[in-house]
Amino acid sequence: MSMLPEIPDELRDQLAFRAKRELRKRLRAVRSTMPPAAVAERSARITERVLSLDVWKRARTVALFSSMPDEVQCASLVAAARESEKRVALPVVVDEAPGLIFRAGWDGAKAYPTAMSAYGIDEPDESAPTIAYGELDMVLVPALAVDDLGHRIGYGGGYYDRTLPLCASAAWVAVAFDFQMVAEVPTRAGDVAVHAIATDKRLLHCSAPQDSR
Repeated sequence: MSMLPEIPDELRDQLAFRAKRELRKRLRAVRSTMPPAAVAERSARITERVLSLDVWKRARTVALFSSMPDEVQCASLVAAARESEKRVALPVVVDEAPGLIFRAGWDGAKAYPTAMSAYGIDEPDESAPTIAYGELDMVLVPALAVDDLGHRIGYGGGYYDRTLPLCASAAWVAVAFDFQMVAEVPTRAGDVAVHAIATDKRLLHCSAPQDSR
């Protein structure tokens, strides 16, 4: 019996890129139909699961994100972090590699000024101190799709895939609504898998190798 020829890496990357683009488009469309009440209710369940993580309880510095209206809402997590006196870092897109830095949103009792980003969300302005990647204990990662091995589809910029490996001492936790879980996310060179996933229905600990290829 003849064996099927191996797919060249370049072609495999192209196929994965197209598949991810279609999944991204489809899931963004589905997510955009959620009424605000459903977003809030499901986000509350996800918040409970994140708060139950040992890494959250131990963390002194957590990287969260400012949510778009149809994303998992992180405001309650920010409030919980502040109440437990954690330092809250928020992502900021920059021109320099890897394209994403973290600035302090709250540090103890101090809140730093924010400015509207090009994506229409608040992020700390330049007066906020930058938090080194190695200081982060947990990074909350947004996702449009994710599989149970921790491979995810983001918004297409690759910011988290380039940045997470620099946060080597942190736990990487993706948050998504449960309908965003898929059987398998197509991977490309440079994609990384998160350590855990919190949805409104489950909490998964992942074991995929970080080099997805």
